[in-house]
Amino acid sequence: MWAAQTYTIGLLSGGDGLFSMAKSREVKYVPRQPQAKAEMPKLPEMIDSQNKTCDQVFWGVLIGGEALALVMIYFGGKNLAEALSAEPSWGVITMAALLIIFGLITAIGTFRASLVMAVMTAARTMSFEACRQYCMKAVKARAFIPGGVAWAIQTLLEFMVQKGEFDQVIEVGEREYTAALAKNPKEYGFGSVCACVGTAYSMKQDFHKAVDWLEKAGGQYKDMFASLEKGNKTAKIPGGADNVYLRYAETMLALSGSYLRLNDKRNAKEKVSMVYELTKKVKDGPEKETILKRAQEIGKYLKHW
Repeated sequence: MWAAQTYTIGLLSGGDGLFSMAKSREVKYVPRQPQAKAEMPKLPEMIDSQNKTCDQVFWGVLIGGEALALVMIYFGGKNLAEALSAEPSWGVITMAALLIIFGLITAIGTFRASLVMAVMTAARTMSFEACRQYCMKAVKARAFIPGGVAWAIQTLLEFMVQKGEFDQVIEVGEREYTAALAKNPKEYGFGSVCACVGTAYSMKQDFHKAVDWLEKAGGQYKDMFASLEKGNKTAKIPGGADNVYLRYAETMLALSGSYLRLNDKRNAKEKVSMVYELTKKVKDGPEKETILKRAQEIGKYLKHW
């Protein structure tokens, strides 16, 4: 620590052309204390001890599902051949054809299911390499995966953020988001992807671009809920609506923080208010409490706005 230094200052007063020393006084001068440097938040440690487990899950689901699909196709084809070789029975032919169709659907669906299960296992065990591997497989095989691969891109970027690979997050996220909008201008499933890109820009201290991407994320979530509420499909969201509302609230919280760093307190306060509104729709839980505490911390800087 810096030691306080004491200086004696003689005050001079003039009189009759002569200088006389006034009563001296002591003034304590304490040098400004050095400020601690801002440090990057400590991110969860990535471990890869469960990579083999993820491989086992992938191959187990894939082999089991494909074996079932082959059995369905085999018996469907056998029954169809027997029905056609004898006197045609449209009931048997129809059932055999449906069995073959279901077998083909199972074969295609099994590939997606095996990737999803492997990624879920990697996410739960924090096995980064396995997560990267299977998410990249899903992205490369997107043409054969029903329902798209937004889930794989989202999970991959979230793990990259935790690993501190911000440049890669920005590159992949921007590319995939642009491609998705080019294919479907009304796409609204990339809220988490945009949020990851915004977070990456924020960690690189580029708050203007962080605001831009976090606003895009907010727009994606808003459009998604508007579409789901219009069709009364909110309850059918995978993982539950609460989980998505919490992601939405986290995005608005990050956006508020970025606006605050840009000294735009008006927009920062507006986004904090949105956090409170969104969390009202979510059941009480540890994650909700954490978000509200962070919102209250930001709100301390916005009392007069």
